[in-house]
Amino acid sequence: MNRRRAVYILPNLFTTVNLAAGFYSILLAKDGKWLYAAWVITLAVLFDNLDGKVARLTHTESQFGVEYDSLSDLVSFGVAPAFLVYTFVLKDFGRLGIIASFLFLICGALRLARFNVQTTQKEFFIGLPIPGGAAVVSSIILLFLKYNINSHRFDVLFLITMYILAFLMISPIKYRSFKKASTNKTISIRIFALIILGLSLIVFKPYIFIPTIAFVYMLSGPTEYALKALKIVKRENRGVTYEQKDNNL
Repeated sequence: MNRRRAVYILPNLFTTVNLAAGFYSILLAKDGKWLYAAWVITLAVLFDNLDGKVARLTHTESQFGVEYDSLSDLVSFGVAPAFLVYTFVLKDFGRLGIIASFLFLICGALRLARFNVQTTQKEFFIGLPIPGGAAVVSSIILLFLKYNINSHRFDVLFLITMYILAFLMISPIKYRSFKKASTNKTISIRIFALIILGLSLIVFKPYIFIPTIAFVYMLSGPTEYALKALKIVKRENRGVTYEQKDNNL
């Protein structure tokens, strides 16, 4: 019995670390330590992925764990990045900056609520997951601080990005979840090689490849959506063409 309880504690322990990281990021951002605050959010994304994978691999998924994870995500990927980007640059916009930050937060909360009430889909998410939105925010700040880019020259970029992320989180656009692949007992050699390559690149150039991964994932949903829409249009056009040929005959 004690061993079973220990197994249940393990995934929730990762969730607790995720929550603590979000809280610590807020404290760092309050003191103007934006680089460290962005890194802590990035680490929180890692722990958020680990708690779900551990729960699925050990078959210790529970409704309590789902609710606890959502509450932790709201702090780490909703409140923390919204506060971080506001203190970093959006505060210069006054009320407009407050609205942009709050819009990111409330859309993230709506995204989490919708996820909890929807039927679980292993193949995809509906809307950009809130950790993905937080990863984009922290990645931009990492880039600007690492390479000493003047954020005030691109303050409008931050404002627009927050609105785009908010829209993507509550949009009907599908994003791949990779949950099904992560719980398989075996993976192909190619997938394993790609994972090792990706980890190596992140360790070698974290300030380049972490933002790259975050932006690629953010754009993957709209890109797949656009490609599917184009295929549908082409099919409909082909159908019209065939009907015209039949009528001419």
